[in-house]
Amino acid sequence: MRFRNTLVALIVLLLVGGYAFVNFYFSKPEEAKTALNIKGDNIARIDLKYPDRELVLERKPGEPWNIIKPIGTRADQTAATNLARAIAECQVTKTVEEKADSLAPFGLDKPQVTVTVTDTKGKTLPGLQVGKNTPVGFSSYLKYTDKPTIMLTNSAFPSGMNKTVDQMRDRELMSFKVDDVQKLVIAHDDGSELVVERDGDKWKIVKPASYEADPTQVRQILTTLGDAKVADFITDAPTNAAQYGLEKPHLSATVYLRGGGAQESILFGFKQKESGKDGIYVRRGERAPIYTVAPWVMSGVDKTVLNLRDRTVLSFEPSKVETITLNPVDKPQFVIKRADGGKWNVIEDRKPSPAAVPVVERFMDQIRDLKGNSIIMDPIKSPELFGMDKPALVVTLQDKDGRAVGQLRLSKVDVKPAASAGTPEPSSSSARTEYYAASSANTALFSTDDFLFSQLNKTPDEFRAKESPSPAATPKK
Repeated sequence: MRFRNTLVALIVLLLVGGYAFVNFYFSKPEEAKTALNIKGDNIARIDLKYPDRELVLERKPGEPWNIIKPIGTRADQTAATNLARAIAECQVTKTVEEKADSLAPFGLDKPQVTVTVTDTKGKTLPGLQVGKNTPVGFSSYLKYTDKPTIMLTNSAFPSGMNKTVDQMRDRELMSFKVDDVQKLVIAHDDGSELVVERDGDKWKIVKPASYEADPTQVRQILTTLGDAKVADFITDAPTNAAQYGLEKPHLSATVYLRGGGAQESILFGFKQKESGKDGIYVRRGERAPIYTVAPWVMSGVDKTVLNLRDRTVLSFEPSKVETITLNPVDKPQFVIKRADGGKWNVIEDRKPSPAAVPVVERFMDQIRDLKGNSIIMDPIKSPELFGMDKPALVVTLQDKDGRAVGQLRLSKVDVKPAASAGTPEPSSSSARTEYYAASSANTALFSTDDFLFSQLNKTPDEFRAKESPSPAATPKK
């Protein structure tokens, strides 16, 4: 009984093995070849015909890709180039039938898409009709429009050809280069304007008042505008911009290019109304279509004067400083004074002692380079709320004639969260300390942090030169 079962199993194994052998040697797939024998760079026009629509892209020599049907608009250059490359790389992996009795079994009686391309010399190549996927394997049926042969291609090709207008449209909103911008205007719906202009290699705020601008902050806004992409295409021909909040936009940003170049602007309206969407309705000031952008675009542009002002607390030239007076609130005042030969002395209780020159120079550099984390207000209202009525440290800088070069004031304020009615007193761990800076250079209040405060709040000993140890006496022999 066992022998018979073994014999049956052996026969089945031989049959399966024989089938695999015959199938391997007599059903080898054809050597893959490209369907159209064209390079992607040589494709000048792509026509994708679907059962319910048609999408046509075209480019002229030396010009970008454009969509010419169903609408006329600029195409996404990366998407169009990738589409042309995918068509050029489409491979025929096998011939299924030279002439089929019916195209329906292959899904070619009603193709998913017919792909037709025209090369840069104006020659239109035979179209490719794409059918359905094969029952097994990862292939799809394919045929030329002018031949009856049924072929196979990789199943990734049909999905790569399934494109919509929105997928192929250019999503770039503004096309300027940051280094070409001469002026930036940010306008709000309350009528206020913030105007920033390039001044050589610097930026200046010229409206609503004149201030030095922080170049990093200005560049961030321009980069945000330049990098903004369309999230959704809403309508190309709006009949009522007011429903999107774009008749009187909440915010608008306009850039003016150098040398009288064309201006570009973007208007921001309401938040997108569709469920599950969080985009902001926008339109280019020079164009009709309405789009949406991600919320971070508007928040990256919606800045105030305080956001854009240069946050340098005290600007001065260290070489002009002869005397540095430090007045800590809880310690005695002391002075650091320049001496002959590029040296410095620490003067405490009228007694001078040599100072470590690198420490003094680094201290002045830290003050000169000090930038606030943000500008809290200008001018300072209620100084006592920010500890500026009794600063934790006052640093006064004077020149050789005793004239003021500048003064820096630093404060620290311990803040405890307010207890709500019926709740226990807040724990000490929830308290925090806030640090602020102000100077004689302007009337602004800057926020800073504990690290910068600790770097500047030095003691006299931290400035003194360290005494070199005396060499050990050589023992007598």
